Amino acid sequence: MANQGVRGHFHDFVLDGIGSWEILVPNTVYPPREDTELMCKAIGELRRSDGLALEIGCGSGAVTLVLANLGWDVLACDVNPFAVAATRGNLEKHGLQENVEVVEAGINDGLEIPENTSLIVWNLPYLEPEVTQGRLGSIEEAAFTDIEDGGWSELLMELLTKDYGVMNDDCLVLLLFRTDPKSPSSPLSWKKSGWAARSVASLRLGEERLQVFALWKPGQGIEPKELERCDSTMDEAISIGGDGWERVFTHEQARGRGRRGSKWKSRRGDVSATWSLSPEIAGNIAPGLLQTSIGAIVSNALGAEVKWPNDIMSDDIKKMGGILVESSGSENIRVGVGVNARDFKEEGIDASGWSKTMGGTSEFEVFRRIDAAISSHFEDTGWLPMPTANELLDISWRGISRQLSRGVSIMLGGTNLRPVGISASGGLEALCRESSRIVDDLDGLEWLF
Repeated sequence: MANQGVRGHFHDFVLDGIGSWEILVPNTVYPPREDTELMCKAIGELRRSDGLALEIGCGSGAVTLVLANLGWDVLACDVNPFAVAATRGNLEKHGLQENVEVVEAGINDGLEIPENTSLIVWNLPYLEPEVTQGRLGSIEEAAFTDIEDGGWSELLMELLTKDYGVMNDDCLVLLLFRTDPKSPSSPLSWKKSGWAARSVASLRLGEERLQVFALWKPGQGIEPKELERCDSTMDEAISIGGDGWERVFTHEQARGRGRRGSKWKSRRGDVSATWSLSPEIAGNIAPGLLQTSIGAIVSNALGAEVKWPNDIMSDDIKKMGGILVESSGSENIRVGVGVNARDFKEEGIDASGWSKTMGGTSEFEVFRRIDAAISSHFEDTGWLPMPTANELLDISWRGISRQLSRGVSIMLGGTNLRPVGISASGGLEALCRESSRIVDDLDGLEWLF
């Protein structure tokens, strides 16, 4: 066996509902810990378990064992030769070696993404470089420690960008990050680069928070319908309604509209786009809740705030953009997003733009961030469950609460109200002295900043 002559200790690795294994852990290899279990649980909850999976940094082989046990073909790699030997031996010990290849390689160390890869898994090293400097050997350093300037995750993203064509169109990347305190590796880098990112598992360990993120290219890498000019992207989206992640983006919109048929003013260089969501994906969500949750999602992607129900606001309380949801019977649900690039004053309107939060970012780059943010929650990739109404309620309320926490209150019909939540229909739940009520219309509503 490959483990013969490898010094280390034995570890009982147990995952409820998946399996249990006794594995050999060499002295220089990262042992299975809580973060390993968190990653394995995330893998076990995926809706798919077929095709080729690549595990980077396999260590003693715990995650590879789980992948093989679930039915995946696996290519596992590690830069530590003792980890490679241990993984091979642990696979053989439990009879799971048949469809698994283990190689000595790593990012910037000979690893190439194999053709037809469906799943990529990496429990990223997250210890701070200054903490481990001089305390670990070179092998342990590579396994335990992150690197500066974007971390190991950005190097992986660069490799995937270069080799994207060899992966399956629906390839999913599962990465475990330390998000508190922040490590150089961060899911934010992927979001800024146009990747959809959804947190699928999290764990608080003392002062550290670990999160597993599922990452993918929106629309399986298929670009949106891009127009030089159109009357309205909402109208254009009617013709693109179909299966898959459908969206239309225009550089110039002549007749954009807002709530209740109002006119939405936009200029060349603004973001004007519409997403077409199938009734199977969003049809069980109330349109009002869909609107408030997407408003919160988009505002977060822009570093802005959201005002109930659909206004994207700058921190100086000026409107930056808005969300509009339309549907007709059994047709696809259309979600329109309009965002200003720059501040302007015109016809009594004093508006803001993303230049305050994102600088001189181009409109298509801003669109890509918004596309990735909406895809993260509403694209059905076949891998993850779709969001529930309760999850969207939480997203909506967290988004609106950011502005309310600054002391914002509301007045309706001369009565001061205190917002306390979001209803299942997307209405604003509020309290006054005598009673509670749900505000579901903007008529007569005054915001006090």
